[in-house]
Amino acid sequence: MVEYKSASGSQAEDLFIEIFADTFGAEKAGYLYSQYPFYDIYQNARFADFVCESGAKRIAVEIDDEASHNPVLVSKDKFTDDLLKQNSMVHLGWDVYRWTVRQLQKQSDTVKDELRVFLGTHSRFKEIDDYLPVQRGQAINGDKLELREYQQEALNNLLAMRENKETIALLYQATGTGKTVTAVMDAKRVGGRTLFVAHTMELVNQAYNTFKSLWADATVGKFADSVKDYESNVICGSIQSVALNLDTFNDNDFD
Repeated sequence: MVEYKSASGSQAEDLFIEIFADTFGAEKAGYLYSQYPFYDIYQNARFADFVCESGAKRIAVEIDDEASHNPVLVSKDKFTDDLLKQNSMVHLGWDVYRWTVRQLQKQSDTVKDELRVFLGTHSRFKEIDDYLPVQRGQAINGDKLELREYQQEALNNLLAMRENKETIALLYQATGTGKTVTAVMDAKRVGGRTLFVAHTMELVNQAYNTFKSLWADATVGKFADSVKDYESNVICGSIQSVALNLDTFNDNDFD
């Protein structure tokens, strides 16, 4: 079974992941995004402790120690700044919930009950689209996209492997860190015909939209939509649909 950990390395946040997994199922913890980046109303970079999506709702969770948001124990500037952070998340249309470290440690069953009430017993958790650092005042453009350092490092490693005549690579990154963007930029650099395969149609659609946004010169299609799509430079499809229709393509159709 996959064990999920927080991006911050915080034991308290790791404990929240365990409680979340106990409440909704271990597999649902993969939809919990740790240290999720966003911008406040003044365009300052921020990080929410956790973010998830259920249906059409985006939900933020903040884990606090007792002193972090107590105006008696912290500076006025810190207290005001924390309020701005929370108000900005509300302004973005997010639901915001907060628990203390002590609650997680001493009242875990109560936290589980509250999670079920706030998020719903049968919540429809889903993947959040890859976080894209949008160029302000411009549409997202693959030529101007500023990749994160680890995304660029991954691309450099893939290039080195290809130059070494290696043909298979496994790129491992945490949930919500931009794997699809990395894949698109790698395919764009190679420049050949590309097949992108995912295990759900939701991820197929996400990849389809990301390819169209970041690789404007390529024609992008979805497998099984139409015969014309089979001729596209980029084809996005589910594992199931591709596996059942392998005879649609020749062995050397993709680069």
